[in-house]
Amino acid sequence: MSLAHAQSPPTVGSEQLSQLMHRLRAQSGIKLDSTQAVIARNIGERMTALGMATSQEYMALFDDSISARAEWLALTDLLTIKQTRFFRQPEAIELVASYLQNQFIASANPPAEISFWSAGCSTGQELYSLAMVVDTYIRKHRPLVEWHGIGTDLSFRAIAEGQRGCFSELATAAIPQKYRRDYISATSDAEFRISDDLLSRTHLFHSNLLHVHNAPFADFDVIFCQNVLIYFDHPTRFWVINQLTERLRPGGLLVLGAGEDFRWSHPLMKRAPCPGVCAYKKLEVQ
Repeated sequence: MSLAHAQSPPTVGSEQLSQLMHRLRAQSGIKLDSTQAVIARNIGERMTALGMATSQEYMALFDDSISARAEWLALTDLLTIKQTRFFRQPEAIELVASYLQNQFIASANPPAEISFWSAGCSTGQELYSLAMVVDTYIRKHRPLVEWHGIGTDLSFRAIAEGQRGCFSELATAAIPQKYRRDYISATSDAEFRISDDLLSRTHLFHSNLLHVHNAPFADFDVIFCQNVLIYFDHPTRFWVINQLTERLRPGGLLVLGAGEDFRWSHPLMKRAPCPGVCAYKKLEVQ
């Protein structure tokens, strides 16, 4: 590689960029709302990491080989925005506590176990937030009931980070005090770890929502899928929501991001009355 290339990242032409984005959307189903300059810069960083000087070299990687599939994963991981935090939407998280109360107290057939899924979980903060709420309720009211939760994301890197269960002091500052004592502990001055009990009942996996129909998990009481569907076009978005609906138990709760359900409806789903939260409850068909 020449000195000029070593000093500055390679550039990607608009035509090559358009081709890559079209193929990326076909490969993973996502559309990116970042500016072309940001996307081109990230691709340039990827080319630099591979020691490539021209976009033609990089484009030549994407054939039908295993290495091409690996590069698609690496590029998707780099381009996908992973913004999350603990208790990001407190009203939605607390809706789960109300849902649990109704399931156990108002229901004629209370469940023997509780399961939940954070779809598009990034590094796991949403999954662990849900786990704290569920475990607190179960321990206080129904200590014999088992529970488990899973989180899935397109990013291998985010999943690997979330599986560690370790977060910065700044990240954990959003956790309400009533959960901090039982569910996090300091491992150093700047890092906190999720409790072993929560980690043993929660599992994170790599999964693409575009392939959710092939996912080997189902029968959830609660599914959270917030601020993920914005990456898909409307037909794909509705298809994914329908697939999530199929994986809910009767009476289950589906929580989406604001506006992600625009013009979506389903005969088995009824909007949950919770101001500021986009949530649906699955009807129990007699």
